[in-house]
Amino acid sequence: MSTSHCNLALIVVCLIQGSVCQWSVWVDDAVYVWEGESVILNCSFQYPDPLRDPSTVTARWLKNSPFPNNQQAAEIYNSRNMERFSPDVQLIGDLNERNCSLQIDNIHKADTGIYYFRFELGQGNNWSGEDGISVHVYGRPTKPYISVPEEVLEGDELVTLTCSSTNIDQRGRATLSWDGISDLTEWVPRTEEQWAGYSWSLTNNFAFIPSYQHHNRIIKCMVNYIPYPYTDETDLTLQIRYPPKNTVLLVNASQEEIKEGDCVTLVCVGNSFPEANYTWYKKDRFTNKTAVLNTASSNMLFQKISRKNSGFYNCLATNYLGSSLSSEVEIDVQYKPDKVTISQEVLYKCIAEASPPAIITWKISDDSINLTDPRVSIKSEFNGTHSVSTLRLETTASFCVSCLAQNKHGVSVTERCPPGSFTKSLLLAVGVIASGVVVIIIFVIVAWKKKKEVIEGQELESDSQPVIYTEVQTPKKTQATQSEASGRRENEFAYANLQHDSLGKQQAKRQSDRVEILGTV
Repeated sequence: MSTSHCNLALIVVCLIQGSVCQWSVWVDDAVYVWEGESVILNCSFQYPDPLRDPSTVTARWLKNSPFPNNQQAAEIYNSRNMERFSPDVQLIGDLNERNCSLQIDNIHKADTGIYYFRFELGQGNNWSGEDGISVHVYGRPTKPYISVPEEVLEGDELVTLTCSSTNIDQRGRATLSWDGISDLTEWVPRTEEQWAGYSWSLTNNFAFIPSYQHHNRIIKCMVNYIPYPYTDETDLTLQIRYPPKNTVLLVNASQEEIKEGDCVTLVCVGNSFPEANYTWYKKDRFTNKTAVLNTASSNMLFQKISRKNSGFYNCLATNYLGSSLSSEVEIDVQYKPDKVTISQEVLYKCIAEASPPAIITWKISDDSINLTDPRVSIKSEFNGTHSVSTLRLETTASFCVSCLAQNKHGVSVTERCPPGSFTKSLLLAVGVIASGVVVIIIFVIVAWKKKKEVIEGQELESDSQPVIYTEVQTPKKTQATQSEASGRRENEFAYANLQHDSLGKQQAKRQSDRVEILGTV
């Protein structure tokens, strides 16, 4: 009941009972409080008129008895001598308003009892309230504590968890309960009480078989106190230790097809506690040899992956409780045809390395040989990234062979000619060049001769008259001269009698055409 309610009740009662109400004290019946909290004892009082100076009123609060002379009485407040009392006790009521309410801070369980108010006006005018206010201080139950074994391992053995709380005042009024354990166990927990010398303590436990699926599960223990509504709780995250499980290798690439130069990350994902260490393995696609890679991280990054990184990968997750190996994942690094070669023994063989494997086609330089000819047979084989095509020809013709290897990323071409074809081609080229040189020489000689004839004709035309042929004489060769000619070439002379004709330039020109050279100098 509040102070205003107490004053209103005092006035009503006084109106009913008259003078009986001239000396009176009103307080609440009881209050309940937790230890350590603050409590207010509501109080009002009345004394007969005439009104006295409030400063002459002495306010006193006593515990266990309303009379100071009683041995059981313990004074806790006196307005005339406040310094000898605890600072946790103070009068908050206004005596001018005849309000005697008291506040007690940080109250203890030892403060439990009945409190009385007494006021003194001097000259023997004193009054103690016959009815006191019962103060009940309850010990607050401690926050629940969950005890768990230092190491909880996955297995077949039962593990027991215990929840406890102390500082319980009354037996049978407090309980402990669990939350979040319904799918852990079929155990039905029960609360047990024990006397601890000054209060009661509570314990509650349950048992379960740990599983890796229980790891990081949150469970709660709650204490409920009935006399004074109170609830507190504690939660616990289960830490179940278990070996790696369900280890898988994931490929994180920008696209489904991995091409040479792409950025690719391999991630080893497992489930374990404590966290696992990782070992990586790579198996060669052709030799089936397995190598241990130099990394202990849970992921492997290829900034620019190359064809050398192709192969089968897996990872092993390990902690001190066991290990788990992932399944193999094939990394197929694709690239355009490369390293295209032709080998010839009895057959022509074209080998191309590419991913995806290349399709090989043939081309023959001799147009008379068709690939559909019965003399031609082609056999193709594929082995991983290698494509092999064999060309068999039943012919003795000389020709060149081209091999074209192609996939969706590009094409590569290489050519091979049989022995001797290069020599024949070289001789043909030399012959063509020599023929050209001969033609050029002949052309130069013909041009020179024509130019000489033109020059000689111009000299003849420079004379005043054209010349015509009249007589040609040559010296007779004697036997001596003939013998000399066998050792060396003698100068031979031709003698011609020439005369001018006055027929004109045009006729002279026609006549000059008849000049013949019979000898050489």
